[in-house]
Order: sequence, then C-alpha cells, then structure tokens
Amino acid sequence: MKNLDFKDQLLSLGLTRYEALVYLALLERQDTTPPQIAVRAAVPRQRIYDILASLIARGMCAEGHSGQRSVFRAVAPADALTALLDERERREEDERVRQRAQARSLADALTPIFHAGSDADDPMAYIEVIAQSQRIAERAYALAEKAEQEIRVCFKRPSIISDADNKRLVEGPLRRGVRYRAIYEKQMLADPESRELIRQCVEWGQQARCVDEVPVKLQLHDGGIALLSLQDSPGEAPRFTAIAVTNAGLTQMLGLAFEALWAQAEEIPDVSVHNDSDKDGE
Repeated sequence: MKNLDFKDQLLSLGLTRYEALVYLALLERQDTTPPQIAVRAAVPRQRIYDILASLIARGMCAEGHSGQRSVFRAVAPADALTALLDERERREEDERVRQRAQARSLADALTPIFHAGSDADDPMAYIEVIAQSQRIAERAYALAEKAEQEIRVCFKRPSIISDADNKRLVEGPLRRGVRYRAIYEKQMLADPESRELIRQCVEWGQQARCVDEVPVKLQLHDGGIALLSLQDSPGEAPRFTAIAVTNAGLTQMLGLAFEALWAQAEEIPDVSVHNDSDKDGE
C-alpha cells in the first residue's frame, strides 16, 4: 500500500507510471539487471531499457557492470528528487519562454487585424432600431433636449405618448428659443383634444401647418438626426417601431421631403377659433 502511495507521489512530480515503478523497484534492490528489474517492477520487458535510459537521463538511476552484465542502481532519493524537480522547473521555464514567444508572435500577427477593425466603419452604424414605445418616447425626449436650432415634426394620430407629454416635448425647446415647425393631419382639427394640443403648441410659438395626410411620423433635430416612428399594427393598442438615423445624406433627404410637404401645407392661422363653442358653425 505504501508503494502505491509513493508511486502516486512520484507521478505528481513528473515521472511516468513505468518510470515510477522501476525507480521504486531499484530502491528495493541495487545492482539489478534489466530483466530482473522488469519482473520486480511489473513492467513489459521490451520497455525496460527505454525506461532505464529515461531514468538515467533524469538523474534518478545509474548504470554499472557486474562482470559482463549491465546492472543498475537507484540514485539516492534526496539527489534523485532534487534532480527531478530541477528538470521539471527547467521544462516549465522552457514552456513559459515558448508561450511568451508564441504570444508575442501571435500579437504581431493579430495587431494589423485589430487596427483594421478599429478603423473600419460599420455600414449600419448610422441606423438604430427602437422597438418599444417607452424607449421611443425616451429617445424623443433626449433628442428634443439636445436640439439647439430647429425641430421639424410630421405628426399624426395615434400618438405614442399622451398629449400632456407631447406638450412638454414641445414646450422645452420653444422656451430655449429653438425654432419648432410641425405639420399635422387635417383630421386632427376636428378632434377637440387634438385641437387643444395644437392650440397650446402654437401659443408657445410653434409654427404649424396641416395637410390631408401625413405619411409617417417624423422628427428632425437640427438637420442631423431623424427619428421615424412606424406603426406596426392598427387597433386600440397600436405598436410602434422607431428608426433613429444619423446619416447626413439620408437626414438631408428627409429634410427636403419635410420642406416640400411644408410648402404644400395649409396655414393654421388661429386654432383657437376651432373650439367646442363653434360646433354649430363646423
């Protein structure tokens, strides 16, 4: 049982199973011939010479002669195990050196790829898809807060946010002196809540016009960022997907489309005349 423990410990220090068995056999009987060692160690006789040669190279046994015969004896454990550890440390250091050299070589090979990837432009980096109404609203608020010169909007029902939130979305930029133009659908003028929304925005300074149909919800901020809100499904609880665009050419084209629609749109000179008290005249 002890020999089994010794064998496992020798294995943990780097010996092979056959080397450990042969070394233990040599410790028990010195100046032994290879066939005798093979029998005592229970290793294949055809492997014994290779095993002994490996142990000699590792400083764990020595070869001598008795008459015409080659005999082998174990090196004292203190010296043998010190030599074994030294050898193991050399192998580990050689492996560390090899790995460091490999890492440097690999880094040299991968660096150009890294730089090329850093310099490459993502062809779709100028488009962001926003799928949830709350996130669309948050993005619209953030863009409105950053606007410095002008906001242009094409507005139609249904709205992604409440009219109270729509008013706040308009009021902030107007109070900062941002020019704000909006194109509404004519049918909104027939709805009291929509008229009130438009009236309040115009009172704050929004320039408003109307057309028969607004093709798509659109917000243009300073001509550099566009937010298009697309209705996924009709119904009482419509879903929207928004696309935020920062490509200069595309936002410029959307700006031209807005200006063309603005030129065709009708003025809304006084939304306040369209109130509930005027229903008889409508």
